[in-house]
Amino acid sequence: MNRRQIILNALTTFAEQLASAAVFFLLYRFLFRTIGIERLGIWSLVLATTSVITLANQGFSTSIVKFVAGYAAREQAEEVSLLVQTALISIGAALTLACLVLYPAAQWILKIVLPHRNFAAALAILPWALVSLWINISGDVLLAGLAGHQLITQRNYLLFGSSAFYFLLALLLVPRFGLLGLAYSQTVEAAASFFTAWILLRRQIPGYPLIPCRWSRARFREMLGYGLQFQFITVCQALREPVTKALLTRFGGLAMTGFYDMASRWVVTFRELLVQANQVLVPTVASLQERDPDTVPRIYRESYRLIFFLAIPTFAFLLAVSPLVSLVWLGSYQPTFVRFVVILAAGWLVNVLSNPAYVVDLGTGALRWVSIGCATTAILNLVLGFFLGKYFGGTAIVAASVLSLALGYILVLVSYHIENRVHFRVLLPSESAGILLSSIAGALVFLPFFSSSPAHSLYSLRTASGLIAAALTMIIIPMWIHPMRKRVLHWVLSRMPA
Repeated sequence: MNRRQIILNALTTFAEQLASAAVFFLLYRFLFRTIGIERLGIWSLVLATTSVITLANQGFSTSIVKFVAGYAAREQAEEVSLLVQTALISIGAALTLACLVLYPAAQWILKIVLPHRNFAAALAILPWALVSLWINISGDVLLAGLAGHQLITQRNYLLFGSSAFYFLLALLLVPRFGLLGLAYSQTVEAAASFFTAWILLRRQIPGYPLIPCRWSRARFREMLGYGLQFQFITVCQALREPVTKALLTRFGGLAMTGFYDMASRWVVTFRELLVQANQVLVPTVASLQERDPDTVPRIYRESYRLIFFLAIPTFAFLLAVSPLVSLVWLGSYQPTFVRFVVILAAGWLVNVLSNPAYVVDLGTGALRWVSIGCATTAILNLVLGFFLGKYFGGTAIVAASVLSLALGYILVLVSYHIENRVHFRVLLPSESAGILLSSIAGALVFLPFFSSSPAHSLYSLRTASGLIAAALTMIIIPMWIHPMRKRVLHWVLSRMPA
Protein backbone atom coordinates (compact mmCIF):
# COMPACT_ATOMS: atom_id res chain seq x y z
CA MET A 1 0.00 0.00 0.00
CA ASN A 2 1.41 3.42 -0.95
CA ARG A 3 1.98 6.23 1.50
CA ARG A 4 -0.91 8.31 0.17
CA GLN A 5 -3.38 5.48 0.85
CA ILE A 6 -2.01 4.94 4.36
CA ILE A 7 -2.48 8.63 5.15
CA LEU A 8 -5.96 8.57 3.61
CA ASN A 9 -6.92 5.51 5.67
CA ALA A 10 -5.71 7.14 8.88
CA LEU A 11 -7.43 10.44 8.16
CA THR A 12 -10.75 8.86 7.16
CA THR A 13 -10.67 6.63 10.26
CA PHE A 14 -10.21 9.66 12.48
CA ALA A 15 -12.82 11.66 10.54
CA GLU A 16 -15.31 8.77 10.72
CA GLN A 17 -14.94 8.57 14.49
CA LEU A 18 -15.43 12.32 14.86
CA ALA A 19 -18.42 12.31 12.52
CA SER A 20 -19.99 9.34 14.29
CA ALA A 21 -19.48 11.11 17.62
CA ALA A 22 -21.25 14.19 16.23
CA VAL A 23 -24.16 12.07 14.96
CA PHE A 24 -24.37 10.33 18.34
CA PHE A 25 -24.43 13.71 20.10
CA LEU A 26 -27.30 14.95 17.91
CA LEU A 27 -29.20 11.66 18.12
CA TYR A 28 -29.15 11.48 21.91
CA ARG A 29 -30.06 15.15 22.19
CA PHE A 30 -33.07 14.44 19.99
CA LEU A 31 -34.00 11.29 21.93
CA PHE A 32 -33.68 13.05 25.29
CA ARG A 33 -36.18 15.66 24.16
CA THR A 34 -38.50 13.28 22.30
CA ILE A 35 -38.88 10.16 24.47
CA GLY A 36 -37.34 11.32 27.77
CA ILE A 37 -34.57 10.00 29.96
CA GLU A 38 -36.55 7.05 31.40
CA ARG A 39 -37.37 5.64 27.95
CA LEU A 40 -33.75 6.18 26.99
CA GLY A 41 -32.83 4.17 30.08
CA ILE A 42 -35.08 1.31 28.93
CA TRP A 43 -33.40 1.33 25.52
CA SER A 44 -29.95 1.34 27.09
CA LEU A 45 -30.80 -1.53 29.43
CA VAL A 46 -32.29 -3.71 26.66
CA LEU A 47 -29.26 -3.17 24.43
CA ALA A 48 -26.90 -3.94 27.31
CA THR A 49 -28.82 -7.13 28.14
CA THR A 50 -28.82 -8.39 24.56
CA SER A 51 -25.21 -7.38 23.90
CA VAL A 52 -23.96 -10.59 25.50
CA ILE A 53 -24.68 -12.37 22.20
CA THR A 54 -21.54 -10.67 20.88
CA LEU A 55 -19.71 -13.44 22.73
CA ALA A 56 -20.82 -15.76 19.91
CA ASN A 57 -18.37 -13.90 17.67
CA GLN A 58 -15.50 -15.98 19.14
CA GLY A 59 -12.93 -13.51 17.79
CA PHE A 60 -13.87 -14.23 14.16
CA SER A 61 -13.84 -10.58 13.13
CA THR A 62 -10.31 -10.22 14.46
CA SER A 63 -9.25 -13.36 12.61
CA ILE A 64 -10.88 -12.31 9.34
CA VAL A 65 -8.68 -9.20 8.99
CA LYS A 66 -5.50 -11.23 9.45
CA PHE A 67 -6.33 -14.18 7.21
CA VAL A 68 -8.10 -12.28 4.43
CA ALA A 69 -5.10 -9.95 4.18
CA GLY A 70 -2.76 -12.95 3.96
CA TYR A 71 -4.72 -14.86 1.32
CA ALA A 72 -5.45 -11.70 -0.69
CA ALA A 73 -1.73 -10.83 -0.72
CA ARG A 74 -1.07 -14.29 -2.19
CA GLU A 75 -3.91 -13.72 -4.70
CA GLN A 76 -5.80 -16.79 -3.45
CA ALA A 77 -9.31 -15.52 -4.11
CA GLU A 78 -10.83 -18.99 -3.69
CA GLU A 79 -9.44 -19.24 -0.16
CA VAL A 80 -10.69 -15.76 0.67
CA SER A 81 -14.17 -16.71 -0.54
CA LEU A 82 -14.14 -19.93 1.47
CA LEU A 83 -12.86 -18.10 4.55
CA VAL A 84 -15.59 -15.44 4.50
CA GLN A 85 -18.35 -17.98 3.81
CA THR A 86 -17.14 -20.19 6.66
CA ALA A 87 -17.06 -17.24 9.06
CA LEU A 88 -20.55 -16.05 8.08
CA ILE A 89 -22.11 -19.51 8.36
CA SER A 90 -20.39 -20.19 11.69
CA ILE A 91 -21.28 -16.85 13.24
CA GLY A 92 -24.81 -16.96 11.85
CA ALA A 93 -25.43 -20.37 13.43
CA ALA A 94 -23.83 -19.37 16.75
CA LEU A 95 -25.82 -16.13 16.89
CA THR A 96 -29.09 -17.89 16.12
CA LEU A 97 -28.53 -20.34 18.95
CA ALA A 98 -27.48 -17.53 21.29
CA CYS A 99 -30.60 -15.50 20.48
CA LEU A 100 -32.89 -18.48 21.11
CA VAL A 101 -31.27 -19.04 24.51
CA LEU A 102 -31.00 -15.37 25.42
CA TYR A 103 -34.56 -14.30 24.60
CA PRO A 104 -36.27 -16.00 27.59
CA ALA A 105 -33.26 -15.22 29.81
CA ALA A 106 -33.43 -11.53 28.85
CA GLN A 107 -37.17 -11.49 29.60
CA TRP A 108 -36.44 -12.86 33.06
CA ILE A 109 -33.65 -10.33 33.74
CA LEU A 110 -35.74 -7.38 32.55
CA LYS A 111 -38.67 -8.49 34.68
CA ILE A 112 -36.45 -8.51 37.77
CA VAL A 113 -34.68 -5.17 37.30
CA LEU A 114 -37.40 -3.07 35.63
CA PRO A 115 -40.40 -1.50 37.34
CA HIS A 116 -43.60 -3.30 36.31
CA ARG A 117 -44.92 -0.29 34.37
CA ASN A 118 -41.88 -0.31 32.03
CA PHE A 119 -41.68 -4.05 31.39
CA ALA A 120 -44.11 -4.09 28.44
CA ALA A 121 -42.15 -1.38 26.61
CA ALA A 122 -38.88 -3.26 27.08
CA LEU A 123 -40.46 -6.53 25.97
CA ALA A 124 -41.75 -4.92 22.77
CA ILE A 125 -38.30 -3.81 21.61
CA LEU A 126 -36.42 -6.92 22.79
CA PRO A 127 -36.91 -8.99 19.56
CA TRP A 128 -35.86 -6.04 17.41
CA ALA A 129 -32.75 -5.52 19.53
CA LEU A 130 -31.77 -9.16 19.04
CA VAL A 131 -32.42 -9.07 15.28
CA SER A 132 -30.42 -5.87 14.77
CA LEU A 133 -27.53 -7.24 16.83
CA TRP A 134 -27.59 -10.47 14.80
CA ILE A 135 -27.30 -8.44 11.59
CA ASN A 136 -24.65 -6.08 12.97
CA ILE A 137 -22.38 -8.84 14.27
CA SER A 138 -22.65 -10.77 11.01
CA GLY A 139 -21.93 -7.53 9.17
CA ASP A 140 -18.74 -7.12 11.21
CA VAL A 141 -17.38 -10.11 9.29
CA LEU A 142 -17.96 -8.28 6.00
CA LEU A 143 -16.41 -5.08 7.34
CA ALA A 144 -13.41 -7.09 8.52
CA GLY A 145 -13.18 -8.57 5.03
CA LEU A 146 -13.05 -5.05 3.56
CA ALA A 147 -10.29 -4.12 6.03
CA GLY A 148 -8.41 -7.30 5.08
CA HIS A 149 -8.49 -6.13 1.45
CA GLN A 150 -7.07 -2.76 2.60
CA LEU A 151 -10.40 -1.06 1.76
CA ILE A 152 -10.37 0.84 5.04
CA THR A 153 -11.38 4.14 3.44
CA GLN A 154 -14.46 2.56 1.83
CA ARG A 155 -15.30 0.90 5.14
CA ASN A 156 -15.08 4.26 6.92
CA TYR A 157 -17.39 5.89 4.35
CA LEU A 158 -19.86 3.05 4.90
CA LEU A 159 -19.72 3.41 8.69
CA PHE A 160 -20.32 7.14 8.55
CA GLY A 161 -23.15 6.72 6.02
CA SER A 162 -24.75 4.12 8.28
CA SER A 163 -24.60 6.45 11.30
CA ALA A 164 -26.18 9.29 9.33
CA PHE A 165 -28.88 6.97 7.94
CA TYR A 166 -29.68 5.74 11.44
CA PHE A 167 -30.06 9.32 12.63
CA LEU A 168 -32.41 10.21 9.75
CA LEU A 169 -34.52 7.11 10.36
CA ALA A 170 -34.79 7.98 14.05
CA LEU A 171 -35.92 11.52 13.20
CA LEU A 172 -38.70 10.05 11.05
CA LEU A 173 -39.81 7.06 13.13
CA VAL A 174 -39.28 7.93 16.80
CA PRO A 175 -41.85 10.77 16.95
CA ARG A 176 -44.45 8.38 15.50
CA PHE A 177 -43.61 5.06 17.19
CA GLY A 178 -41.57 6.04 20.26
CA LEU A 179 -39.15 3.36 21.47
CA LEU A 180 -40.34 0.98 18.77
CA GLY A 181 -39.40 3.60 16.20
CA LEU A 182 -35.85 3.60 17.53
CA ALA A 183 -35.79 -0.21 17.34
CA TYR A 184 -37.10 -0.11 13.76
CA SER A 185 -34.47 2.48 12.84
CA GLN A 186 -31.61 0.39 14.21
CA THR A 187 -32.81 -2.77 12.45
CA VAL A 188 -33.27 -1.07 9.06
CA GLU A 189 -29.88 0.66 9.34
CA ALA A 190 -28.16 -2.62 10.24
CA ALA A 191 -29.71 -4.38 7.24
CA ALA A 192 -28.76 -1.55 4.86
CA SER A 193 -25.18 -1.54 6.15
CA PHE A 194 -24.96 -5.35 5.85
CA PHE A 195 -26.09 -5.42 2.21
CA THR A 196 -23.87 -2.49 1.23
CA ALA A 197 -20.83 -4.19 2.77
CA TRP A 198 -21.87 -7.41 1.02
CA ILE A 199 -21.92 -5.68 -2.38
CA LEU A 200 -18.55 -3.99 -1.79
CA LEU A 201 -16.92 -7.25 -0.71
CA ARG A 202 -18.34 -9.29 -3.61
CA ARG A 203 -16.60 -6.90 -5.99
CA GLN A 204 -13.27 -7.85 -4.41
CA ILE A 205 -13.75 -11.64 -4.47
CA PRO A 206 -14.20 -13.17 -7.92
CA GLY A 207 -16.81 -15.92 -7.94
CA TYR A 208 -18.15 -15.11 -4.48
CA PRO A 209 -21.69 -16.59 -4.26
CA LEU A 210 -24.80 -14.56 -3.65
CA ILE A 211 -25.61 -16.72 -0.61
CA PRO A 212 -22.91 -18.37 1.57
CA CYS A 213 -23.07 -22.10 0.90
CA ARG A 214 -19.59 -23.51 1.60
CA TRP A 215 -18.15 -24.29 5.03
CA SER A 216 -14.59 -25.46 5.66
CA ARG A 217 -13.53 -27.22 8.84
CA ALA A 218 -9.89 -26.31 8.15
CA ARG A 219 -10.68 -22.58 7.75
CA PHE A 220 -12.92 -22.70 10.83
CA ARG A 221 -10.19 -24.22 12.97
CA GLU A 222 -7.67 -21.75 11.57
CA MET A 223 -9.79 -18.75 12.58
CA LEU A 224 -10.91 -20.26 15.86
CA GLY A 225 -7.36 -21.09 16.93
CA TYR A 226 -6.28 -17.50 16.36
CA GLY A 227 -9.35 -15.79 17.83
CA LEU A 228 -10.10 -18.03 20.79
CA GLN A 229 -7.17 -16.78 22.86
CA PHE A 230 -8.81 -13.33 22.96
CA GLN A 231 -12.21 -14.72 23.86
CA PHE A 232 -11.79 -14.87 27.61
CA ILE A 233 -10.67 -11.23 27.60
CA THR A 234 -13.60 -10.33 25.35
CA VAL A 235 -16.08 -12.12 27.63
CA CYS A 236 -14.86 -10.25 30.71
CA GLN A 237 -14.97 -6.91 28.89
CA ALA A 238 -18.41 -7.57 27.38
CA LEU A 239 -20.03 -8.39 30.72
CA ARG A 240 -19.12 -5.11 32.39
CA GLU A 241 -21.75 -2.82 30.81
CA PRO A 242 -24.76 -5.17 31.11
CA VAL A 243 -23.97 -5.84 34.78
CA THR A 244 -23.51 -2.14 35.56
CA LYS A 245 -26.72 -1.10 33.82
CA ALA A 246 -28.77 -3.91 35.37
CA LEU A 247 -27.57 -2.97 38.87
CA LEU A 248 -28.08 0.70 38.15
CA THR A 249 -31.66 0.13 37.00
CA ARG A 250 -32.39 -2.07 40.00
CA PHE A 251 -30.94 0.22 42.69
CA GLY A 252 -30.89 3.64 41.01
CA GLY A 253 -33.80 3.73 38.57
CA LEU A 254 -34.19 4.12 34.80
CA ALA A 255 -33.39 7.82 34.80
CA MET A 256 -29.98 7.12 36.30
CA THR A 257 -29.42 4.39 33.72
CA GLY A 258 -30.23 6.85 30.95
CA PHE A 259 -27.85 9.50 32.32
CA TYR A 260 -25.16 6.86 32.81
CA ASP A 261 -25.54 5.68 29.21
CA MET A 262 -25.17 9.22 27.87
CA ALA A 263 -22.21 10.03 30.14
CA SER A 264 -20.51 6.74 29.32
CA ARG A 265 -20.89 7.18 25.58
CA TRP A 266 -19.58 10.73 25.82
CA VAL A 267 -16.44 9.73 27.75
CA VAL A 268 -15.78 6.55 25.75
CA THR A 269 -15.96 8.54 22.49
CA PHE A 270 -12.86 10.47 23.55
CA ARG A 271 -11.24 7.29 24.84
CA GLU A 272 -11.65 5.70 21.40
CA LEU A 273 -10.13 8.71 19.65
CA LEU A 274 -7.03 8.35 21.83
CA VAL A 275 -6.48 4.60 21.63
CA GLN A 276 -7.35 3.87 17.99
CA ALA A 277 -4.07 5.28 16.72
CA ASN A 278 -2.20 3.24 19.31
CA GLN A 279 -3.85 0.00 18.14
CA VAL A 280 -1.84 0.04 14.90
CA LEU A 281 1.21 -0.88 16.98
CA VAL A 282 -0.08 -4.43 17.54
CA PRO A 283 1.28 -5.83 14.24
CA THR A 284 4.41 -3.68 14.60
CA VAL A 285 5.14 -5.12 18.04
CA ALA A 286 4.40 -8.65 16.83
CA SER A 287 6.91 -8.22 14.03
CA LEU A 288 9.57 -6.68 16.28
CA GLN A 289 9.10 -9.48 18.81
CA GLU A 290 10.30 -11.88 16.13
CA ARG A 291 13.04 -9.76 14.55
CA ASP A 292 14.33 -7.42 17.26
CA PRO A 293 12.69 -7.99 20.67
CA ASP A 294 15.09 -5.60 22.42
CA THR A 295 13.38 -2.64 20.74
CA VAL A 296 9.90 -3.46 22.10
CA PRO A 297 10.44 -1.67 25.49
CA ARG A 298 11.54 1.44 23.59
CA ILE A 299 8.38 1.30 21.47
CA TYR A 300 6.38 1.01 24.69
CA ARG A 301 8.06 4.03 26.29
CA GLU A 302 7.53 6.23 23.23
CA SER A 303 3.92 5.09 22.93
CA TYR A 304 3.27 5.79 26.61
CA ARG A 305 4.81 9.28 26.40
CA LEU A 306 2.52 10.13 23.49
CA ILE A 307 -0.58 8.73 25.20
CA PHE A 308 0.25 10.64 28.41
CA PHE A 309 0.75 13.86 26.42
CA LEU A 310 -2.71 13.45 24.82
CA ALA A 311 -4.76 11.73 27.53
CA ILE A 312 -4.18 14.00 30.55
CA PRO A 313 -5.33 17.21 28.79
CA THR A 314 -8.17 15.37 27.01
CA PHE A 315 -9.73 14.08 30.21
CA ALA A 316 -9.20 17.43 31.93
CA PHE A 317 -11.07 18.97 29.01
CA LEU A 318 -13.88 16.43 29.50
CA LEU A 319 -14.31 17.52 33.12
CA ALA A 320 -14.17 21.23 32.37
CA VAL A 321 -16.62 21.07 29.47
CA SER A 322 -19.16 18.72 31.08
CA PRO A 323 -21.43 21.51 32.47
CA LEU A 324 -21.59 23.12 29.02
CA VAL A 325 -22.29 19.75 27.43
CA SER A 326 -25.16 19.28 29.85
CA LEU A 327 -26.56 22.74 29.04
CA VAL A 328 -26.35 22.23 25.26
CA TRP A 329 -27.06 18.50 25.01
CA LEU A 330 -29.71 18.08 27.70
CA GLY A 331 -31.13 21.61 27.69
CA SER A 332 -30.24 22.29 31.33
CA TYR A 333 -27.63 21.53 33.94
CA GLN A 334 -28.11 17.91 35.02
CA PRO A 335 -25.96 17.17 38.11
CA THR A 336 -26.33 13.40 37.67
CA PHE A 337 -24.91 13.53 34.14
CA VAL A 338 -22.00 15.77 35.18
CA ARG A 339 -21.27 13.62 38.23
CA PHE A 340 -21.18 10.47 36.08
CA VAL A 341 -18.84 12.13 33.56
CA VAL A 342 -16.42 13.00 36.36
CA ILE A 343 -16.47 9.49 37.85
CA LEU A 344 -16.20 7.72 34.48
CA ALA A 345 -13.40 9.98 33.28
CA ALA A 346 -11.23 8.91 36.22
CA GLY A 347 -11.58 5.21 35.40
CA TRP A 348 -11.18 5.54 31.65
CA LEU A 349 -8.09 7.71 32.10
CA VAL A 350 -6.41 4.78 33.87
CA ASN A 351 -7.58 2.50 31.06
CA VAL A 352 -6.12 4.79 28.40
CA LEU A 353 -2.78 5.15 30.20
CA SER A 354 -2.53 1.35 30.42
CA ASN A 355 -3.30 0.96 26.72
CA PRO A 356 0.36 0.98 25.54
CA ALA A 357 1.10 -1.95 27.90
CA TYR A 358 -2.11 -3.69 26.78
CA VAL A 359 -1.16 -3.27 23.10
CA VAL A 360 2.38 -4.56 23.63
CA ASP A 361 1.02 -7.59 25.49
CA LEU A 362 -1.35 -8.32 22.60
CA GLY A 363 1.46 -7.93 20.08
CA THR A 364 3.84 -10.22 21.97
CA GLY A 365 1.13 -12.72 22.92
CA ALA A 366 1.73 -12.22 26.67
CA LEU A 367 -1.96 -12.35 27.59
CA ARG A 368 -1.84 -13.85 31.08
CA TRP A 369 -1.93 -10.57 33.00
CA VAL A 370 -4.34 -9.00 30.53
CA SER A 371 -6.71 -11.90 31.24
CA ILE A 372 -6.20 -11.56 35.01
CA GLY A 373 -6.80 -7.80 34.86
CA CYS A 374 -9.99 -8.13 32.79
CA ALA A 375 -11.29 -10.95 35.04
CA THR A 376 -10.58 -8.78 38.11
CA THR A 377 -12.60 -5.95 36.58
CA ALA A 378 -15.56 -8.24 35.80
CA ILE A 379 -15.67 -9.85 39.25
CA LEU A 380 -15.19 -6.65 41.25
CA ASN A 381 -17.76 -4.85 39.12
CA LEU A 382 -20.42 -7.42 40.01
CA VAL A 383 -19.55 -7.85 43.69
CA LEU A 384 -18.81 -4.23 44.61
CA GLY A 385 -21.62 -2.93 42.40
CA PHE A 386 -24.21 -5.13 44.10
CA PHE A 387 -23.25 -4.39 47.69
CA LEU A 388 -22.51 -0.68 47.23
CA GLY A 389 -25.64 -0.22 45.12
CA LYS A 390 -27.82 -1.98 47.68
CA TYR A 391 -26.70 0.26 50.53
CA PHE A 392 -25.63 3.52 48.85
CA GLY A 393 -27.62 3.81 45.60
CA GLY A 394 -26.91 4.40 41.92
CA THR A 395 -23.89 6.70 42.13
CA ALA A 396 -22.07 4.08 44.23
CA ILE A 397 -22.67 1.51 41.47
CA VAL A 398 -20.99 3.78 38.91
CA ALA A 399 -18.13 4.39 41.34
CA ALA A 400 -17.76 0.62 41.84
CA SER A 401 -17.71 0.08 38.08
CA VAL A 402 -15.01 2.70 37.64
CA LEU A 403 -12.96 1.39 40.57
CA SER A 404 -13.07 -2.14 39.18
CA LEU A 405 -12.08 -0.88 35.73
CA ALA A 406 -9.15 1.10 37.13
CA LEU A 407 -7.88 -1.72 39.36
CA GLY A 408 -8.04 -4.29 36.56
CA TYR A 409 -5.99 -2.18 34.18
CA ILE A 410 -3.57 -1.07 36.88
CA LEU A 411 -2.77 -4.79 37.19
CA VAL A 412 -2.04 -4.91 33.46
CA LEU A 413 0.17 -1.82 33.65
CA VAL A 414 2.11 -2.80 36.79
CA SER A 415 2.64 -6.38 35.64
CA TYR A 416 4.06 -5.18 32.33
CA HIS A 417 6.60 -2.97 34.11
CA ILE A 418 7.61 -5.74 36.50
CA GLU A 419 7.89 -8.53 33.94
CA ASN A 420 9.74 -6.38 31.40
CA ARG A 421 11.85 -4.54 33.99
CA VAL A 422 10.67 -1.10 32.90
CA HIS A 423 11.22 1.50 35.62
CA PHE A 424 8.08 2.97 37.13
CA ARG A 425 9.37 6.53 36.71
CA VAL A 426 8.39 6.14 33.03
CA LEU A 427 4.76 6.49 34.18
CA LEU A 428 5.27 10.20 34.90
CA PRO A 429 7.38 11.62 32.04
CA SER A 430 9.44 14.49 33.39
CA GLU A 431 8.76 16.70 30.36
CA SER A 432 4.99 16.33 30.95
CA ALA A 433 4.87 17.48 34.57
CA GLY A 434 3.72 20.93 33.44
CA ILE A 435 0.90 19.39 31.39
CA LEU A 436 -0.23 17.37 34.40
CA LEU A 437 -0.34 20.40 36.71
CA SER A 438 -2.03 22.69 34.17
CA SER A 439 -4.60 20.02 33.32
CA ILE A 440 -5.48 19.59 36.99
CA ALA A 441 -5.85 23.38 37.31
CA GLY A 442 -8.00 23.49 34.17
CA ALA A 443 -10.26 20.72 35.45
CA LEU A 444 -10.71 22.50 38.78
CA VAL A 445 -12.30 25.45 36.97
CA PHE A 446 -15.54 23.50 36.62
CA LEU A 447 -15.86 22.83 40.37
CA PRO A 448 -18.16 25.84 40.99
CA PHE A 449 -20.72 24.11 38.78
CA PHE A 450 -20.27 20.81 40.55
CA SER A 451 -20.84 22.30 44.00
CA SER A 452 -23.61 24.80 43.22
CA SER A 453 -27.35 24.33 42.93
CA PRO A 454 -28.89 24.31 39.44
CA ALA A 455 -30.67 27.59 40.23
CA HIS A 456 -27.37 29.39 40.76
CA SER A 457 -26.42 32.13 38.28
CA LEU A 458 -23.38 30.14 37.21
CA TYR A 459 -25.70 27.91 35.18
CA SER A 460 -25.87 30.17 32.15
CA LEU A 461 -24.43 29.47 28.74
CA ARG A 462 -22.35 32.65 28.75
CA THR A 463 -20.80 32.01 32.17
CA ALA A 464 -20.11 28.36 31.32
CA SER A 465 -18.46 29.35 28.04
CA GLY A 466 -16.22 31.89 29.79
CA LEU A 467 -15.06 29.46 32.46
CA ILE A 468 -14.42 26.73 29.90
CA ALA A 469 -12.40 29.14 27.75
CA ALA A 470 -10.22 29.85 30.79
CA ALA A 471 -9.82 26.13 31.46
CA LEU A 472 -8.88 25.41 27.85
CA THR A 473 -6.28 28.19 27.94
CA MET A 474 -4.66 26.57 30.98
CA ILE A 475 -4.65 23.20 29.22
CA ILE A 476 -3.61 24.19 25.68
CA ILE A 477 -0.67 26.53 26.38
CA PRO A 478 1.53 23.83 28.05
CA MET A 479 0.63 21.42 25.23
CA TRP A 480 1.72 23.96 22.63
CA ILE A 481 5.17 24.51 24.17
CA HIS A 482 5.65 20.80 24.90
CA PRO A 483 8.39 19.11 22.76
CA MET A 484 5.98 16.28 21.91
CA ARG A 485 3.78 18.71 19.97
CA LYS A 486 6.63 19.48 17.57
CA ARG A 487 7.50 15.79 17.22
CA VAL A 488 3.92 14.84 16.39
CA LEU A 489 3.63 17.67 13.86
CA HIS A 490 6.93 16.70 12.25
CA TRP A 491 5.86 13.04 12.14
CA VAL A 492 2.61 13.90 10.33
CA LEU A 493 4.19 16.35 7.86
CA SER A 494 7.07 13.98 7.02
CA ARG A 495 4.54 11.35 5.97
CA MET A 496 2.42 13.60 3.81
CA PRO A 497 2.66 12.74 0.10
CA ALA A 498 4.89 14.97 -1.95
